[in-house]
Amino acid sequence: MIKFEIEPGNLRLMGFLGKTFLDNNLDQSDDVATQQDRCFWGFQAEYLGFDRHIPFAYFLASNDHASPKPRTAGQDYDYTSRYVGVGSQGTVLNPNLRYRVEAVGEWGKTYSRGEVIDQDDICAFGADAMLEYYFAETPMRPKLMVEWLFGSGDDDRLNSSTNTVGGNRPGTNDNAFNAFGFRDTGLAFAPNVSNMHIYIVGASFYPLENLKLFKDMQIGTKALFYHKDKSGGPISDTSANTTEQWVGWEWDVYCDWRITSDFSLTVRYGAFQPGSAFEDQECRQFFFTGLNYSF
Repeated sequence: MIKFEIEPGNLRLMGFLGKTFLDNNLDQSDDVATQQDRCFWGFQAEYLGFDRHIPFAYFLASNDHASPKPRTAGQDYDYTSRYVGVGSQGTVLNPNLRYRVEAVGEWGKTYSRGEVIDQDDICAFGADAMLEYYFAETPMRPKLMVEWLFGSGDDDRLNSSTNTVGGNRPGTNDNAFNAFGFRDTGLAFAPNVSNMHIYIVGASFYPLENLKLFKDMQIGTKALFYHKDKSGGPISDTSANTTEQWVGWEWDVYCDWRITSDFSLTVRYGAFQPGSAFEDQECRQFFFTGLNYSF
């Protein structure tokens, strides 16, 4: 990867150029699930002239070069997309009330299901809005947060918001938002933000900050609620096989403990209860723990 960052005056300009390794692909169709081969380039500009706000704008290009061999007859693959986003982050009303807002439009070209010659247009949209309040002067330093994540859906896709096979209907725009990067969408369910509204509430605190050994141990929790954008459209989890909009909800808990300056422990647990969008109503659970040593 090649990247740069410069700060002329009140601007911060960043850019990068990179290529993926062959790895898990956004498109989980059998032919290309482990054949990701994309080139990315993009840039972002931030304005630093305000005291409490940092507005930003960016452009990102993803060029798909996947060429699976052997290939399923009657199907080609190419999801080449472009993104333009604008947003801002900072504090509002009170120095302890932090916010982040972002809106992004997506366009490009893709092969629809059963296509080897003609490509269809991508036309999709995503958004993110978050508020966090830090009780900085309160014992145990509690924090509360709310967030809304959104990715547009496509109601003529068959069974996946991300895959080519079972994807967009030929001859129509693909309105399913598919992006690259990370947003916390839950530990156990962790869907892509495509054909999805995700509502999140969370809280955290430092319960033993008066004890030297535990002063940097943070405990927190989140509740996430999932709702389809298009009831007849699929999401990234292909087992959501009904046309109901209620996808389900998840409860996560975590502990982050910096034991020393270079040694830390993290523990994560999540449980997802499927909603009426799933025929299978079995609760899904996820547990993770890890030790980190920095040197």
